[in-house]
Amino acid sequence: MRRADLWYLVALGAFAAVSFHPGWREPQLAGISLFGWLMATLMVVSPIAALTLFLRERKPRGGDSR
Repeated sequence: MRRADLWYLVALGAFAAVSFHPGWREPQLAGISLFGWLMATLMVVSPIAALTLFLRERKPRGGDSR
């Protein structure tokens, strides 16, 4: 596993653990609980970050285009 992938999984797990903390269910921002904002952020940011890591993978070296 590449180091960047490992850091992505660790960061994703940490953000999910913080997001699911019960203390975020009561506070509200713009009429929506903070838990809702964190879940929306998780749903948008995690696939974008994974796609960015995927696209940054090393391309094959050499002139072979197979």
